[in-house]
Amino acid sequence: MKALINLVGVVMGLLLTIVAGLLQPTMAVPTLEGLSLVELPTSGQLGAVLLTSLVCGPRVGLMTAVAYLAFGLTQFPVFYAGGGPDYVLEPGFGYLLGLIPGAWLVGRVGRQIPLRDPFSLWVAAMAGVVAVSLCGGMYLLLGAVAGQWPMSWPESMIGYWALPLLLQAVMACPVAVVATLLRRLLLY
Repeated sequence: MKALINLVGVVMGLLLTIVAGLLQPTMAVPTLEGLSLVELPTSGQLGAVLLTSLVCGPRVGLMTAVAYLAFGLTQFPVFYAGGGPDYVLEPGFGYLLGLIPGAWLVGRVGRQIPLRDPFSLWVAAMAGVVAVSLCGGMYLLLGAVAGQWPMSWPESMIGYWALPLLLQAVMACPVAVVATLLRRLLLY
């Protein structure tokens, strides 16, 4: 029975990650005329994987991340800038690889401590964001050493590491709130 529950969690997490990866996240910003929606230059795929891990645990989160990578490395364009085997040569692929340890870490932290408030869940989600960012930064460094990227290493670190880290930290906030609601609904 537990295997069936895990399979359902992986399928739901994979669907959530694919849909979140295809949607453009926006943020409401106050202006003089009221609120204005600003599109964020990122996708919601990390948030979806973090939410899956916080609600379903490390095993389901890990399997969701692996399934998402396998699905995207085939010819299905589910990643932020497409998909297919050639995506391995993109600077952002290290972040996709980082989904695997990030999902496991978030799920593990979420299972070790009875997290019930949004701030604790945000801290757990940030552990995953940091793990993903470290993997992405190492991939950028390896690509820069190999001469793979058209831009210099400091430029790629600003564009592909610093800015996404800040955006993902912001996106971890609604993930923590939704995870708190779902965990209370599921009586964790």
